[in-house]
Amino acid sequence: MVDLSVGSSFMGPDAALIKKTFRWDCLRGGMYGVVETGWGGFALVIAIGFFQAQDWVKGLVAAATPFGLLFNPISLSFFVKSGWRAGSIASVLAVVSGALMLAGSFADSLWGFLVPVCLAFAVSAQTMPLLVQIWTSNYPSDKRGSYLSISLMVSIFAAFVTSVSGGWLLDRDISMYRWVLIALSFGYFMTGVALSQIPTTPLRRGVAENPLRNFGYVVEDKKFGLMLLSWMFLGFGNLMVLPLRVEYLLQPEYGIEASKLVVMMATIGVPAFFRFISSRMWGYLFDHIDFMILRAVLNVLIMISIGLFLTTKDLWVIFSASAVLGTAMAGANISWSLWVTKFATPERTPAYMSIHSFTTGVRGVLAPFLGFYLISYLGATGTAVTGVTLVFISILIVAVMYIGLRKKTRQVEDS
Repeated sequence: MVDLSVGSSFMGPDAALIKKTFRWDCLRGGMYGVVETGWGGFALVIAIGFFQAQDWVKGLVAAATPFGLLFNPISLSFFVKSGWRAGSIASVLAVVSGALMLAGSFADSLWGFLVPVCLAFAVSAQTMPLLVQIWTSNYPSDKRGSYLSISLMVSIFAAFVTSVSGGWLLDRDISMYRWVLIALSFGYFMTGVALSQIPTTPLRRGVAENPLRNFGYVVEDKKFGLMLLSWMFLGFGNLMVLPLRVEYLLQPEYGIEASKLVVMMATIGVPAFFRFISSRMWGYLFDHIDFMILRAVLNVLIMISIGLFLTTKDLWVIFSASAVLGTAMAGANISWSLWVTKFATPERTPAYMSIHSFTTGVRGVLAPFLGFYLISYLGATGTAVTGVTLVFISILIVAVMYIGLRKKTRQVEDS
């Protein structure tokens, strides 16, 4: 257990601030788990199941959140100029997303549903640089991973409960989708409440104010730029394969034709279970080992999961691949959220995160389309080999960086 007593040495001199931040961030994490089920599945189920949407809607819904991430550098510059506290801005964004989701629950047409719901996902995507500012300011640098891992566990549990209850409701009567959207809007509203209660300060002017200047850090800070390049290869390799797992398990041409229960367990249930049980371990490792070693280990696990899943018809091997992926994604979620704190000064952290979010948006929009294109021409095995190759390149980039930095450190020590 994490010691939350005010006098705990774990919490350092700002114990009261950390304690308050942690408690409200756990609520935020739980509510994030609720709203995650919206862009993670419910929106698509409702669009197709109730509104009889065509296949292109799948891409539109899936791209809403990554598309929102593309605007992070621009939105961050406006947030800096506003002079508002980071928590207040994030709270307003959550409330706006909740209002849009609530509007979608009253829709009687596909477009009346699709526009506000996709806008809700895109608006909420603007909060990530603000959250990393909060975690950087309010948590000690050697405990951020541990605190965030607990919030992540709450999020995973909430997502599981919401998925099961919402899925049961929609299976019973798809026209009950309005109540699912109302529940999602409630999640956004409560996220706004939680964020409004976390003590924060205004974003610092001059550092993240100019979007073009933020992109300049990619060249100015070579370590940051190389890590972004590594993330790009990893992201394309992983994200282009993730949506193919359902296709691979269901479609007759791949020779499995699994039941819907097996598909749910292999793509959601098993990964979620292993994400939950391994989160604390990855939080500890993020705080205590070199980030590049951690990133390389996570990339190896993701590479193994891709290679196993799409190259076999054995369900036990597929479930094993899902377990490996879930374990890796727990660490990947923590490192995705916090890795810029290892490379940026505190005042530059939101700017670095906005660029990281932007590049995530690029691959989030393009990678799924690339995956479906490749599987239609190369088949499942060829696509798996492509994904594994891209992730392997990301590992090589991290390894070269690590070796280079170690050599420089030794040269400084010997001089």
